[in-house]
Amino acid sequence: MIPLLLTDRIGDDHGLGYGYPQAGLYSEVGFADLTGFQAIERGGRLVLRVRLARYANPLQAPQGFSLAVVGIYLDTAPGGAEELPGAGFKTPAGQGWEQAVLLTGWGAEQRDPTGGSQALELQRSGDWLEVWPKVPPGNYGYYVTVGLYDPFTPWHFRPTRPGGGAWTINAPLDAPAAVDVLANDQAAAYQSGVLPPVRIGTDRSLWAWIAAGAGLLTFILAFLIPRRGPGAPKLPRRARGGEKAGKGEGIDIDFES
Repeated sequence: MIPLLLTDRIGDDHGLGYGYPQAGLYSEVGFADLTGFQAIERGGRLVLRVRLARYANPLQAPQGFSLAVVGIYLDTAPGGAEELPGAGFKTPAGQGWEQAVLLTGWGAEQRDPTGGSQALELQRSGDWLEVWPKVPPGNYGYYVTVGLYDPFTPWHFRPTRPGGGAWTINAPLDAPAAVDVLANDQAAAYQSGVLPPVRIGTDRSLWAWIAAGAGLLTFILAFLIPRRGPGAPKLPRRARGGEKAGKGEGIDIDFES
């Protein structure tokens, strides 16, 4: 499979102007702010990695965060379910999901549209959450969503309603429950209620990272490797055979074999 490496803008974890619940627990910022997503292969297994801006843990969850829930829905085959339960979005027609991965501070599980579920391995690796779904590596489509954790809802996304409340998100009627999603145009996704998947070929994919890295490397090398004009004197090379350069001599880099 081709690795999928994507970033998301910092500070966009409020849907379309959502208001967080009024309970003091939610006074912190950034705990539901998605900043990165990776789908990679490691040891012949698919690994999904998610990065949040902060990992607030006032409830002392064993995974080190307790206020956010992450829902990742995988489009692995034609067809599939076109409702994203919990997050509250729909998929584009014909691009439904077949498997979903749910991450909370109390662990991870894999679910399917029929209601089946199984526990998954989840761990923190620096600023990343890593999970190993029981799906073979492949170039899939992904719907990546983050909400506020609620232990009393089936998919652990805290609900929305106009006016909000101490434990409810203030949002328009029937608005999605996810407060942040991975999308090229997040505003359009919230306005339409349809979330496009990210996959290889997305504008912010691996190839954009490679192009940016190549440009940066060229820029750095332009300063590290000295340029000589046509009439510039050649600096003496360091003697071979282990001899040290004498006092006052320059040291040149010898690229010859």
